[in-house]
Amino acid sequence: MIMSLDVDENIKRQVKEIFQHMENIVYVKLFADKDRCLTCAQTKEIIELLAELAPENMIDITVYDQEDNPPEIQKYNVERFPTILLHGEKEHDVVFTGIPSGYEFGTLVEDILDISARKVTLKSENLEKVEKIDKPIKIQVFVTPTCPYCTSAVRIAHKLAMANPNIIGEMVEATEFPQLAQKYYVMGVPKTVINEGAVQFEGAYSEDQFVEKVMEAYKKA
Repeated sequence: MIMSLDVDENIKRQVKEIFQHMENIVYVKLFADKDRCLTCAQTKEIIELLAELAPENMIDITVYDQEDNPPEIQKYNVERFPTILLHGEKEHDVVFTGIPSGYEFGTLVEDILDISARKVTLKSENLEKVEKIDKPIKIQVFVTPTCPYCTSAVRIAHKLAMANPNIIGEMVEATEFPQLAQKYYVMGVPKTVINEGAVQFEGAYSEDQFVEKVMEAYKKA
């Protein structure tokens, strides 16, 4: 049984203070399956809490339930539940597959701030490389809620997705989707899989190293 959301009051105060710097609206799309998804309700609580802590109307939430068969499931190629998509005025593929709990709660907060600022916080030389990518690149970062090193890998993947619409940056909660984790032999986290395993690596790489791996996958694509 999944327990109800319990976020420390100090964390709530910190997030509320940080969110006062939001500049533009952020759209949050939650794809859920209320009948078969064990963490969908708690994931919905998380994003609703963040909307409450943000200035009014700065986080816009839309929930799509699999039972209703909304066309958005096919449009955004959603295969698992819960899935969160974040974007601003322009759509891009910043994805959380599985509940963003533990350390990934902080990742979600930082992504919202970046999208609200309409700014990609990558080094200029890496941004220049990534902007030239003209083929589909899918980056999946497998994580667990208790992994302190996973957040940096997910953040880089998400920043790359913000920088180029050809890139999907996806966090995957490994314990929620064990079959997918087994498919890519996830023995430790973070484990990053690019383009269905064309390139993969384990550990928290620096931004420069991560981008080099992405470019390696791009050349293979």
